[in-house]
Amino acid sequence: MDYVDLYLIHWPISAKPSEKLQSLIPKEDLVPLDYKGVWEAMEECQRLGLTKFIGVSNFSSKKIEALLAFSTIPPSVNQVEMNPAWQQRQLREFCKSKSIIVTAFSPLGAAGSSWGTNQVMNNEALKQIADAHGKTVAQVALHSFYQFVFDG
Repeated sequence: MDYVDLYLIHWPISAKPSEKLQSLIPKEDLVPLDYKGVWEAMEECQRLGLTKFIGVSNFSSKKIEALLAFSTIPPSVNQVEMNPAWQQRQLREFCKSKSIIVTAFSPLGAAGSSWGTNQVMNNEALKQIADAHGKTVAQVALHSFYQFVFDG
């Protein structure tokens, strides 16, 4: 492989090595990440052609503002948890104003994971909409995601 399409900073924090990584990480195990140094190295990767785009994941508007203050290449993407139960409206508006594409992870809520929710797949309003249109709750939830993207 000569390059990757998209290279992301997954979290704006770091965690101490732990056997508990599959569960929620205790606050005392979270440590600051030198994302300035990491971002500068990622910018160099893009300049060298090792990646086409660089971006972030799980960054708040405040963290993106801090990154934009020193970056020479702005992030192309901010990947965040987004679904009908957590629409991230303010963050989407902020990213749009900065020409940063927002992509979603867990658009169906990640039921069954230690951090996920059943608020999407068990949502009565989504079930009623799905039944009325002969669709599944997942189809309705994913369609709502496209509305976030295309209708703002």
